[in-house]
Amino acid sequence: MKKILFIILCLTISLAGCSRQPKEYGVFIGIDSEEIHKLDRYSIVIIEPSAFSSEQIGKLHAERKTVYGYLNVGAVEEYRPYYDRFRDLSLGIYENWPDERWIDVTSPLWQSFVIDELGKDYAAMGLDGFFLDNADVYYHFPEDDVFQGLCTIMKGLKSYGLPLIINGGDPFVSRCMEENTALSLFDGTNQETVFTKIDFTNQTYGQQAEEETEYFQEYLSKAKEHGLSVYLLEYRADRALSKRIDAYCSENGFLWYNADGIELR
Repeated sequence: MKKILFIILCLTISLAGCSRQPKEYGVFIGIDSEEIHKLDRYSIVIIEPSAFSSEQIGKLHAERKTVYGYLNVGAVEEYRPYYDRFRDLSLGIYENWPDERWIDVTSPLWQSFVIDELGKDYAAMGLDGFFLDNADVYYHFPEDDVFQGLCTIMKGLKSYGLPLIINGGDPFVSRCMEENTALSLFDGTNQETVFTKIDFTNQTYGQQAEEETEYFQEYLSKAKEHGLSVYLLEYRADRALSKRIDAYCSENGFLWYNADGIELR
């Protein structure tokens, strides 16, 4: 009986150890400093800089973590303290995100703010890089001046000597690759919902349509060939789908994160 109990105890410890294995990549822009423990198992993390202090980022560095700071370059949220300052630059409501507005990235005022204020302040916090969101503004407003506005912002943020990861924005990234300027502007791309999809109406998650998955795989293959680092952000992939994503990422040298929900907590 003691032997059986010992075996069960060993198996319990072993399984617990497996569940606590470190993970390489995690996106946690929905948490604040009181939930910093959620980053414990991850070596590369994406956080919202305004929710953390320089000292806390230093603590994460002491734990040998690479810390990227989220920076919304193509839209602005109503809850940001600077929202009213740029309200007049709004280009319209962001579908499925009613408290967010697309922003006129061609405006020198917005460009200067992102580069010389937000970028400068966040870089001074000791971040290891920037995670830049909503370059998709070029998809919704596909004018050349919008493209050039994003390029200006990328060039300005590059001046801090930190790597830049573009979240989404495949039309923008694709044009940069076509013009052979991508690597001079940013270092990697993070693509959401390659294998999973989000139903915003019903607030559910499921498997992405195969043609969409194939499109993104072809796009990410080009990004890899171009020399960009590649990350995937998926939502509630089940065990079978997770194995498929694991195999795909292992084969290609990509990292991915399986989020519990769009809140990224």
